[in-house]
Amino acid sequence: MKNSKLSEENPVTEKRKNAILRHVKKLQEEKPANQKLRMNKILRQVIKLQRESEEKGKLEAMKELEEEKERVMVKKFLEEVLIEKEKELERDNKFREENQLMKKLYPNAYRLSKSICQLFDRDSSDSYSPENFQKVKSYAKIAIDVFNQRQAIKYSVVDVIRASSHMDTGRMVNLTFTAKPDDSEDEDVKTFGANIHYGFNKPFRVTRVAYSST
Repeated sequence: MKNSKLSEENPVTEKRKNAILRHVKKLQEEKPANQKLRMNKILRQVIKLQRESEEKGKLEAMKELEEEKERVMVKKFLEEVLIEKEKELERDNKFREENQLMKKLYPNAYRLSKSICQLFDRDSSDSYSPENFQKVKSYAKIAIDVFNQRQAIKYSVVDVIRASSHMDTGRMVNLTFTAKPDDSEDEDVKTFGANIHYGFNKPFRVTRVAYSST
């Protein structure tokens, strides 16, 4: 059964095996004087066949080892993703608990925190510090970097139109800004809208970024 499987997988090996059998048959028919030469030829064929079998075994073992390594890597990646998701869920639950506690102990402060805070408005008569403008512009850069990962055309931020924030299981920043493709003319400027979420011990996360009509 094993030889049958080997011949199906490797016709060259089957051909060499048949050649050995033919030499053995001729050896039985030949005179003793010629048997030594025939035996040496058979021995060389047997050694060659053995080496081919060993090589095939090594290749199969290497393939199995690579497949096992790949399975281990995939398993490790999935475990890391699961751990990170559990940590994120734990942080969200902790923030919700703190949020509910603040709502219960300091209702007035909680209502104030839920109100929308205007961070920047380009068209407003109110004055904003350069530091504040650079802060909201950095938010816009974070958003456009995420947008650039989704397509071939890369955009750069031109200006921030307005920015506001409010509490929502963390701090949510709402942005409207302009950007244009790299190495393009000013008339190619487009308006974007974006939402960025962050919180205590949580990185910035762009939950929405897209072309906007306003």
